[in-house]
Amino acid sequence: MTAKKLLIVVLVTAMLAVFGGAVSAQEELSLWYHGAGNEVERTILMGIIEDFNASQSDYVVSLEEFPQASYNESIVAAALAGELPDIIDVDGPVMPGWAWAEYMQPLALSEGALDDFLPGAIGVWNDEVYSVGLWDAAVAVFARKSVLEANSIRIPTLEEPWSWEEFDAALVTLQGTGEYEYALDLGTAWTGEWYPYAFSPLLQSACGDMIDRETYLSAEGVLNGEDSVAFGDWWQSLFDRELAPGTSQDGADRDTGFIDGKYALSWNGNWAALPALEAYGEDMLFLPAPDFGCGSTIGAASW
Repeated sequence: MTAKKLLIVVLVTAMLAVFGGAVSAQEELSLWYHGAGNEVERTILMGIIEDFNASQSDYVVSLEEFPQASYNESIVAAALAGELPDIIDVDGPVMPGWAWAEYMQPLALSEGALDDFLPGAIGVWNDEVYSVGLWDAAVAVFARKSVLEANSIRIPTLEEPWSWEEFDAALVTLQGTGEYEYALDLGTAWTGEWYPYAFSPLLQSACGDMIDRETYLSAEGVLNGEDSVAFGDWWQSLFDRELAPGTSQDGADRDTGFIDGKYALSWNGNWAALPALEAYGEDMLFLPAPDFGCGSTIGAASW
């Protein structure tokens, strides 16, 4: 079964779980979606909705679109007002919080419906499935082969990612060329779930963490532990040494700064891969996260 068909199965089952049983007239199911303006994602979603609507006569899905920047706030406001839609689009890092707050209910899926999905795409909270990602997203270091070679910087592999020391030295070398505003773009213009999604895996790679994962009740001795503090000191130094733009980064620079040549490297996701490939072709590299001591680690999941 293809991924698209599996997604349709998931959507259909979720709808039946909400309403249960057949109805005599076609029932409208409201769906809120975050991706207004994202034509690639929207085209895929519209295809899934059209396939579902055409597959049966009991239900019809109606779509309401929101800008991504205001979507989460819209969901929270609707939940507080008791006006949530039947189906919500939810980002992987946000899903557990919304499930805990009872904005969502578990999906009643048929056995085997998720067999072909990667684990990162399946949203689980309290041992129950609440969401299924459209894909399993990934984050990588965007780079150009010619830039690394010109500066005698080793091209890392999954088997041999950059070490902490190598990565830092590469940033210093690239900044020292004077050819870039910053050696590294971390996407600090973005807010919300980007920060834990993109950055906490790097903290974990440095053997630190945000919370005690045995109890999930305290950060004491973990977030302020020796390894986490050492990583935090280095992280702060990226901005102190002007190797990366801080939170005043312009949003447009985040979107196109790497392609425009303002940044030598960029920490970004698969959603930004196509424009980079179109700009640089065979010179474009997608590199694994550095290994800060406890393995090369990235986040997973998607909307």
